Amino acid sequence: MKIHRFGHLVATVAAAGLSACTTTGTTTGTTEKPANDPSRLMKIARDVETRGDSTTALALYERAAEMSGDPSVNIRLGEARLKANDLKGAEEAFRAALQKSPNQPQALLGLGTAQLHNGEAEAAVRTLTPAAQAAGTVAAYNKLGTALVLAGRSDEAKAAFRKAVALEPGNLDAQTNLALAEALSSEADAGVATMRTVIQSPLARRRHFVNYIIVLSLAGKADEARAVNVPDMPKASKERILKQAVKLRSISDPVARARAIGLLASV
Repeated sequence: MKIHRFGHLVATVAAAGLSACTTTGTTTGTTEKPANDPSRLMKIARDVETRGDSTTALALYERAAEMSGDPSVNIRLGEARLKANDLKGAEEAFRAALQKSPNQPQALLGLGTAQLHNGEAEAAVRTLTPAAQAAGTVAAYNKLGTALVLAGRSDEAKAAFRKAVALEPGNLDAQTNLALAEALSSEADAGVATMRTVIQSPLARRRHFVNYIIVLSLAGKADEARAVNVPDMPKASKERILKQAVKLRSISDPVARARAIGLLASV
């Protein structure tokens, strides 16, 4: 597979180079960009990525970033590295973008996301706070809320998730994150009430019902948790979730509980 993708990369770049080499000085009404033009490399990378070849796309993004002074190129490279789970490389790319354009919201958001996935909760909070304020999106406040939960700052986390819900009241994932944050703190009953609203939506998915079970279990409502009907879930799978939920309740540290729940997976 690696040999195939390497060959694809050579073929892609070679084709671009051949196109440039065969362009003569004769004007035809349009001027073709050279093969090593960053904007052209970015276009090729996006096209290749759309076809599912993320390895080749990543190599092209890296080449474009080396040649360009545009912070958006570094941001796209950072996003591609995040997708490839290259957290260190992603941080480097987002920091490079911020050196060119300090306080750029998408670069801050990307850097904070990389820090969060790398287990650097406090650093993520510092980065994501201005990012969320500048971006003002549900996704940004969800990331900030998750970082705050994992940093042990539950009240601030709930405030961040409430901002996400206020921005998009119908967003079930934002409501679910708020309910989990409530259940992890001293507001378990509030978390249950929030999740009841979530599962009543016709847009509710299996994961929302699973999180309802988790919130009920954290609230000490084991019988209600067992009575929840999770759509299209085998009985054995539900039993495993119920057992895991019981174990969550035995974890006294809210941060450890959050990690066990897997709140980070929603970022």
